[in-house]
Amino acid sequence: MSETSSISNTRSEVWRSRVRSALRTTLACSIAGCSYLYGPAPLRRYLTFPAFIYSTTLLIVSDGTLGDTLRGCWHVLCASIQVMILSLVSVQVIGPQNFTSHVAALAMAASAFLVALPVESTHLVTKQIAFGQLVNVYVRTSIDGGEGFATHTIHVVCCTALGAAASVLAMLLPCPRLAYFQVLTIFSYFLYILKFNDLSLVM
Repeated sequence: MSETSSISNTRSEVWRSRVRSALRTTLACSIAGCSYLYGPAPLRRYLTFPAFIYSTTLLIVSDGTLGDTLRGCWHVLCASIQVMILSLVSVQVIGPQNFTSHVAALAMAASAFLVALPVESTHLVTKQIAFGQLVNVYVRTSIDGGEGFATHTIHVVCCTALGAAASVLAMLLPCPRLAYFQVLTIFSYFLYILKFNDLSLVM
């Protein structure tokens, strides 16, 4: 009987964990979508890759804690730096006037190789975000005939940053059993330990 009860409790806990993860992901995507649709006009002018906003949000926030989400923001920063460097080098070497679809495919392959080359020093999430950014930048630039290479790079980085910010905000909003209450619990426990240590010193 106790074994059956234990299995039932485990299944219930797994189910609640799945529901919390789904609600957290829904909240993050809702924040990202509202920011894209109803945000200030100067902000929306830089958000020309809306699909990548949601992709970044789902990649960072799903099944993650607050620490995992903050770590995901670090991966976003590392990926964006890589993509900006590779994009600037590509446009300087190739030249906007020579940026055809075939050249863009070759440049994309070379950039992807350079991103994937570091095996241990670069996290998998960083590589995944960088690959997505590179695809958006090179495809959009080839469609526009080589124009606006730097602008597309800035726009895709802004979309990635919005996805990361939405993920962090979704984790911090005071919803039951989300990261906000986890942080408060840890902080309260830390204060209790400090108070207990002070009392023990007095004794």
